[in-house]
Amino acid sequence: MKKKNPFSRPSKIGRREFLRGTAYSLAIPFLPSIAPRPALASTASPKAKRFVCVGAQLGFYKPDFFANNENPRLLAPLYDSGLGNDFTTISGLDHKGPTGNGHELCHTLLTGSVQKTISLDQLIASRLGAETRYESMQLCAGQYQSRAPLSFTETGIPMPVTIRPSIVYGRIFGGGTLNAQRQAYILDSGHSLLDDFIGEASSLQTRLNANDKNKLDEYFSSIRDVETQLQRRQEWLKRPFPAPDTDFKLSEVENIASAMLLQTEDLMWDLIALAIKNDSCRVFTLTVPLTNGAIYLGENLTNASYHTYSHHGQKEDRIEMLVAIEKQHMQGAARFLKALKETPDVDGQSMLDSTITLVGSGMGDPSKHRRVNYPLLVAGGGFKHKGHIECATSENPNEMASDLYVTFLKQLGFETDSFSTSKSNLNAALT
Repeated sequence: MKKKNPFSRPSKIGRREFLRGTAYSLAIPFLPSIAPRPALASTASPKAKRFVCVGAQLGFYKPDFFANNENPRLLAPLYDSGLGNDFTTISGLDHKGPTGNGHELCHTLLTGSVQKTISLDQLIASRLGAETRYESMQLCAGQYQSRAPLSFTETGIPMPVTIRPSIVYGRIFGGGTLNAQRQAYILDSGHSLLDDFIGEASSLQTRLNANDKNKLDEYFSSIRDVETQLQRRQEWLKRPFPAPDTDFKLSEVENIASAMLLQTEDLMWDLIALAIKNDSCRVFTLTVPLTNGAIYLGENLTNASYHTYSHHGQKEDRIEMLVAIEKQHMQGAARFLKALKETPDVDGQSMLDSTITLVGSGMGDPSKHRRVNYPLLVAGGGFKHKGHIECATSENPNEMASDLYVTFLKQLGFETDSFSTSKSNLNAALT
């Protein structure tokens, strides 16, 4: 009597087996955050190899931000630092909707869309992060008080941010032997989970139809990518961290309260520069968060909140305070950019020339919560800087901020003609 093929029955999976499989799949979401996303193929020689974005949730006062205005006060720190030929401000670009509360939607700065989609920095990190200790770093100058992360995975999941400078410092220069041992243990555990999962899931293949087999093969492929990334991270654990910079000192008492926004931001600017110099990471985002309380401007506490000043209603005294606060943001930017300009890269050019830095906001006018005509400043990156580019004109008809991002990708060596809501690019204006 011919034995019945145990795998010839319809491909239905019992409830117990399904639930057991679900237990494995529930462990997987912790792994995609370290899985390399597929980079866009390229044969081009990149002119830049790093990307930094600093996004201010409360925007910038545009009459003093754009270089084509008369005596823009927010740009004075850059000019005073000898960076006048190293940046370009760009007006006329935004994401053209959707409308809504500006605070709630300024998180779209690097996505171009409110839909669940990958942010520009994470797309860039899928390639640039392969050769450094950290694929990307997501930082915030203190705690969020409004939902506005800058970085999102390819499925639209917000990336966690680091808000403490001391933790960033530890990541750059090492957190001690015990910390390294703990990371190694976690990574070894990750390998075991993957091995077990593949073993369990492989037994299902003979009971799946062609479409499901293809889906499972794709899933296995993604798991193998995770394994590769885990192996790479284990290799990094064996490498020594760079020696700490003796000129940089952290305060013995760390204060990340919202009142210390500007002081925390300053530290983050300096830490990003250090991480770039020792090549710990090549992709960074830094959020300058909305704060609802008074903040320290120098040694003095402001009379009202940063948020209140942003809703200035054209009142001169409020505008003066807002510009004073925002000038502190730009002083951090100037110090950062000058440090890169004075540091030679391995190919002989300055680190500023090989680093695209974007300073801006997905908030066009915080006083009215309007999301049009974003304040955007591009520095370094090997671009041909012109001081200012006015878009949405006959000379530069671009209107989409994502057009600018296509040019960023081109400069970084990606072969692509689109990103998110882009309709063209700014290659002719910047390269």
